[in-house]
Amino acid sequence: MTPLTLRLVTLALLSSPGAAAQTMPAQTMPATAPAAPVQTAPAQPTSPPAVSVAPATPLSAGFSLAQALSALTQAPGWRAAALQYLSASQNLDAARARAGLSLSAGAAVNALKVPIDGDWNASTTLNVQAAINVLPWSTSQLSVVQAARSLYRAGLDQRDAQNSLAVSVVQGYLTARQAAAALALAQDQQALAQRQLEVARAQQGAGVLTQENLLAAQASQEQAAATVAEAASTLDNALRQLYNTLGSVPAGLDGVSVPSFTSAPVLPAAPSPLETLLPRAVQGRSEVLKAVSNQGDAQAAVQAARLDRVLPDLSLSVQYGQLASTSSGVAGSTVGSALNFKTGVLSASASIPLNQNASVSTGNTGTGTTGGTSPTSLALGLSGSFAILNPVADVNILSAQTSLASAGLALLNARSSVDLDVRQKYAALQNALLALASPRTSLLRAQTALASAQARFQAGLATALDVQQAELNVVQAQNTLAQAVNGAYLASLNLSVSTGEFSPALLTFSDSTVPDAISPTSPATGGQP
Repeated sequence: MTPLTLRLVTLALLSSPGAAAQTMPAQTMPATAPAAPVQTAPAQPTSPPAVSVAPATPLSAGFSLAQALSALTQAPGWRAAALQYLSASQNLDAARARAGLSLSAGAAVNALKVPIDGDWNASTTLNVQAAINVLPWSTSQLSVVQAARSLYRAGLDQRDAQNSLAVSVVQGYLTARQAAAALALAQDQQALAQRQLEVARAQQGAGVLTQENLLAAQASQEQAAATVAEAASTLDNALRQLYNTLGSVPAGLDGVSVPSFTSAPVLPAAPSPLETLLPRAVQGRSEVLKAVSNQGDAQAAVQAARLDRVLPDLSLSVQYGQLASTSSGVAGSTVGSALNFKTGVLSASASIPLNQNASVSTGNTGTGTTGGTSPTSLALGLSGSFAILNPVADVNILSAQTSLASAGLALLNARSSVDLDVRQKYAALQNALLALASPRTSLLRAQTALASAQARFQAGLATALDVQQAELNVVQAQNTLAQAVNGAYLASLNLSVSTGEFSPALLTFSDSTVPDAISPTSPATGGQP
């Protein structure tokens, strides 16, 4: 049979009412609209039965990026980063408390026997002590400064962890969104393959198609069914990965296997010049800021080690009140203060007797005697020592200097790594923007082919299957361009992360199922965020 006769038979089959019902509309199909499932017709006795695919879950709930980012704030990773920062804040509060005023109270009971054959003199004394770190080189004050730097680094770690989670959510959302579009396209391609198989069976029944060509059509239908199953599995895995990052399924999406993704990425603009981005990255990247903070800790450790070596252990004290007398050895009410120049601690104390000079009879002398009252006195004291040979302190200085040198090298390495990372992310964004040209042209080509197929169909020179295939080619080109836009958007996010300027609050998305760079009827010409 001639090709012309085969074409006429095909046109006759497609012009039937059943074929018209299977024909898709001439407009471009949205990437997220699933095709209605079609049951596979029974195979001819000479070929194996076709595969039947269960219908996919319909779109039943909208899912936006804002909804995902809102759920992210309750994710375990997000909350763990916040708890780590809270722990560092509590450590700073504890360090400040240790460096602040401390107050304690106690009591003492003493019994004195003077002379040895005399009566016991018992006394109960209430003691109150207070201490505070007043000199800047005191251990507690240095601990406060170190804890403040640790809190600063914990804040940087929290920002990095939460920004990384936000980027992961955006990437997971785009991956799941692209997987949903791929599933919808696979379902449409399965419907087309099913219709082509039906036409092939009809042609074979009319004696115009060989068994070999029929088996080829059935293999295409089976491959399309397998592609649908694979696309559904890919979407399920992508959603599970996204929900795992979020820590739970967002509200309203329980039991929904194919949500309607209502946010589309905005095509990023060209990046700023590299010479502008590099200085901003060095100033804003957490790696550099943490290296600077660690260097500050190392410098403080060197200064503390040197002070510990050169400062004498000098202490000044003063006491006033009824100090202990030589006759009774029992003191009255006294107050005192002391300052240790090496530790930087100023202390004060007060002692108040509750039952001074109470006597207890021993039974040998009959009645007890009471001691005399101590006169009011003032006592000053100054003591000090200096370590002439202190090898431990010398080793501590050398160790601190080594740590400082290491911290300086770590800072240089951090700056170098940031410089390299920014250059790589900058090049990746430029390449991603350049890569948009080819899928745009492919989309224009597919749309032109669709218009040509529709015109040929109206002229009776093409079949409805030709138009349907051309429509699917447009959807495929849209998906390819959407994937390229996703890559450019993620490259832009990665560049902003590398420069230290990323924030989840600055994310820009379009409230549409189609990216701004894609038009359903004409190729895009670019866009601005």
